[in-house]
Amino acid sequence: MSRLLEHHTLELFERGGIPVPRYRVVADAEQAAEATRGLGGTSVLKALIPVGGRGKAGAIKRAQSPEQAQALAGEMLGQTVLRFPVEQLLVSAPIEIAREIFVAITFDSMSRRPLVLFSALGGIDVEEILAREPGQLIQRTISISQGLQPFAAREIAEAAGLRGRTMVETADVLARLWRLFCELDAQTVEVNPLAVTPQGRVIAPSGVIVFDDQAAFRHPELEGIADPELTNGWRPLTPLERRMREIDRTDAGSAIRFNELEGGDIAVMVTGGGAGLLAFDTILHCGGRPATTFDITPGRVEEKMYLATRAILSQPGLKGLIAGGNISNFIPIDVKVRGVMRALEELGIDPQAFPVVFRFDGPANDTAKALAAELPGIEYLDGAFSIEDAVRRIVERTRGL
Repeated sequence: MSRLLEHHTLELFERGGIPVPRYRVVADAEQAAEATRGLGGTSVLKALIPVGGRGKAGAIKRAQSPEQAQALAGEMLGQTVLRFPVEQLLVSAPIEIAREIFVAITFDSMSRRPLVLFSALGGIDVEEILAREPGQLIQRTISISQGLQPFAAREIAEAAGLRGRTMVETADVLARLWRLFCELDAQTVEVNPLAVTPQGRVIAPSGVIVFDDQAAFRHPELEGIADPELTNGWRPLTPLERRMREIDRTDAGSAIRFNELEGGDIAVMVTGGGAGLLAFDTILHCGGRPATTFDITPGRVEEKMYLATRAILSQPGLKGLIAGGNISNFIPIDVKVRGVMRALEELGIDPQAFPVVFRFDGPANDTAKALAAELPGIEYLDGAFSIEDAVRRIVERTRGL
């Protein structure tokens, strides 16, 4: 998933007929002063980073003059905020806000339908507010075939207590957000706050669009905007995570999901979502420190397993490797094992000094065992052993190294 930077989101909102403030993107302090001057002498400066919580992190500031905007921009640019470097600022016209509304459209995994989240209580503290007053959050699943009709958008706004012009304009924004959500194949579209001015006008001073990377081929207009290399959801990608994405692109027949974990020393290549989570939790429970999470979907994965293993084990500070998963029903086990073995041999790894534990079971398991036996010291556990057994072994063998 790719989270768009705020200026791209505002541009798409504006194209979709959603009111937004005037704004400009700047990369230095002098430009911030010039932009503020063009907005009438006051502005709001926001760090352009792909993550929420900027206000509480001090990355949104109000400037009362072009000179103050220049000084604030000089302080903000070059900082690291919420793990992201601040290289650009959004300078926007300030808005007088009488009321803040929260609105989001996302997917509900339980109903497998789009879900509208709406509350007349919005703002930077919306999570805390709704935790105290859960009844203030309206949740409506939407039929994909019927969509969000204008009358249904008005019903949601009315149910939240909105009336008159504010209700009508808010419902119109909600309906337009729905169209944008569908047109972009978005995972999430959110406005918080959707601002209501003292005159009752509704405007979106900020917004979030999370784009589904798997739909990128249908949206050439977003090329260069939806950047999957920008973030893994909460921080910039590490060099190893970037390398893993390069490896993933070598073959579209399977997909790698990977994260590098700070401070870990056990490389984890346990595939299958449930198996990977179980291995991760068990390592922590046993006092170990996982260095990676890894999953790969079925396919012609030998080359990817080879490249991924080689990339992971080239990282400094590792003490061991655990690879495997639950019983495989989709591909022969030896395909994965052969890829891992090629990397171990090319890197010159001695499993008697650098512990390696496999836990595989499924078709061609005997062939996979024979491959693993070519490097003395590899501990190969099959279906007679649990994933927890394999995890305990790698933690025991790496402890004290």
